[in-house]
Amino acid sequence: KGLAASGLIEEIIETDDGKIKRYMRPEDSLQVGGAVTDATAVQRVLPGWLRTSLPAQTTTSDLLRPSDSSDSKARRVRSGESVGLRTQALRRGTLVHRLLQSVPDVAAERRRDAALNFLRRNARDWTDSDRETLTTKVLGLISDIRFAAVFADDSRAEVPIVGQLERQDGAWVLVSGQIDRLVVTQTEVLIVDFKTNQSPPGSASEVPTAYVRQLALYRALLQKLYPQRALRTALLWTETPELMEISAPALDAELASITAGTSKLDPATTRS
Repeated sequence: KGLAASGLIEEIIETDDGKIKRYMRPEDSLQVGGAVTDATAVQRVLPGWLRTSLPAQTTTSDLLRPSDSSDSKARRVRSGESVGLRTQALRRGTLVHRLLQSVPDVAAERRRDAALNFLRRNARDWTDSDRETLTTKVLGLISDIRFAAVFADDSRAEVPIVGQLERQDGAWVLVSGQIDRLVVTQTEVLIVDFKTNQSPPGSASEVPTAYVRQLALYRALLQKLYPQRALRTALLWTETPELMEISAPALDAELASITAGTSKLDPATTRS
């Protein structure tokens, strides 16, 4: 209806697919040497790809979320631990993740106030002492010289990543996840995942398989984006605190079990 009163010239073209309405400015109509009035001419105008069928894809319906292997699944349950204490620990872990995501982007002199204000809004049932304690721990992590590269100005927080991995049977699996902290330099890529377990493992060899699988999937996707750079992965244990790097052989072995279909993959769930 808007075009009817636009002053454009309306042409109706009969084709095998039905009538096509075409609107042109008067000067454009003169330039093309008259109206297109037959189906053959229309076929010449349409690009060839418009009538080309899409190739069949052999993508499986499986969706892998690396973060399905979250603290709620891999965290060790201590003997006699109540449901209430476990829920509290998971909630605390969520708050730590959120603070480590946002606080590094705040000016250093404003970080304590920003963290406390966040906890006052999201942990109202906590005591002032508990909020102060957690704020001090998070600020200590961010300012720790050992983790300077993790929280550098050129690092990125909560980086979404999506891609496909080919399994040994030829099927493709969609992988969707979110990296806690990503650092990309001219020579290497560092993938860091925060873990808030109260009892972290003593060495990299004792890290739960679920965590290694998580980093292996992140690394596999980023290798396609940065094929010429070294890729490193590490877990930052917030309670120790310690930055624990996972070796390339361990990641390769876990990825091989995934692509071979021997690793137990959880269905997609919401990240806790």
